[in-house]
Amino acid sequence: MNETLSPSASPRPPLLFMLVTAFLFAVGIGLVFPVLPYIVAVQVPDVSRQAAVIGLLGAAYALCSFFASPVLGALSDAYGRRPVLMLSLLGSGIGYLIFGIGGSLPMLFLGRIIDGLCAGGLSAIFGYVADTTPEEERGKVFGQIGATVGAGFIIGPALGGLTSHLGLGAPMFLAAGVALLNLLWGAFVLPESLRPERRQRHFDAAHLNPLRQLSGALAYPAVRRLVSVSVLFLLPFSLMQIALALLTRDTLGWGPAQTSTAFIIVGCCDIVAQGLLLPHLLRRLGERGVALLGLGMGAVGMTGLALLPVLPHAALLYLSVATFAMGEGIFNASLGALVSIAAPQDAQGRVQGGAQAFSALANVVGPLSGGQLYSRLGATPTFGAGSVLVLAALALLVGQRPGGQQAREVAG
Repeated sequence: MNETLSPSASPRPPLLFMLVTAFLFAVGIGLVFPVLPYIVAVQVPDVSRQAAVIGLLGAAYALCSFFASPVLGALSDAYGRRPVLMLSLLGSGIGYLIFGIGGSLPMLFLGRIIDGLCAGGLSAIFGYVADTTPEEERGKVFGQIGATVGAGFIIGPALGGLTSHLGLGAPMFLAAGVALLNLLWGAFVLPESLRPERRQRHFDAAHLNPLRQLSGALAYPAVRRLVSVSVLFLLPFSLMQIALALLTRDTLGWGPAQTSTAFIIVGCCDIVAQGLLLPHLLRRLGERGVALLGLGMGAVGMTGLALLPVLPHAALLYLSVATFAMGEGIFNASLGALVSIAAPQDAQGRVQGGAQAFSALANVVGPLSGGQLYSRLGATPTFGAGSVLVLAALALLVGQRPGGQQAREVAG
């Protein structure tokens, strides 16, 4: 199917595919969480090494995504969004399949590496949205995508736990099947969104250099500032994902079942914030105003978590997590729209891929540093540092001059 969707065409069928694809990406990731420690334990009997191996598997995926996402984004600018999205789905399916087969530690790493190298699906989705959606509607669409991702992160772990009764590899095989079925669906229903005359005309081997693509994505001053804001916010968010379970165990005496309720709240708040509240907030505040509100809520939530060792109450934990998660939800959706507006039309894939790459890097640094900070300094300094990072992101975005013209200035 080679037809191209014009920006004036109705975006409903492709948008449905984008929403379902984003949902399935999140479900596939979430399916892994409940069984990952047990799969690793089969290959690494030494309990003292298992946490380190799990961290290395996550870092391998994120690092491969860091280097591959900008290249895949540049490929989508040159050859279209559709083939890159199809490649991402195929790679995810193969990666999950290899991981499910397992059999040795190198096979587990191979599965995660393949999945990471093909992890350009979300940047292709964002580029597709930028191609087919007017600027004033992008914040709403990014919010819908974020809400479906939140739903996927709730449903994924539940499905992973249920299917694990059929075998430790069953959730991986299910994730592979989901990705490949989505690939077949997209092959029949998804038109190309990027018209040939709007593509990058020159593409050679040098464009496969991920560092060149990253520098190209950051060539626009507004994009540089927005990516910096995103990284400053993502670092404490990824830190929280690692340290929250330790915080609830050490301050409230909770076990895994009680701690899981906090993560469920994160997913539910994503759905409420991006699916229900975001359209109303965008009408009143605009994308930049919503991003500032989200950062402010994130700072308040992180500060509340820093106070939990002093005020060890479940109500404070839930309130802080909910506030942070709501802020994270509306911030990410509005930031995605701001980045798409800041980038020229023929560089959407490269810029979105670069933004995704730096998100992946934050997801490497955050968990690794978060565990070390918590073990050395304790909960209050760790989450206090997270609050400072969010406040720094807020200050940086406040200094950003709004407006489409400034957003499209080129460095130098």
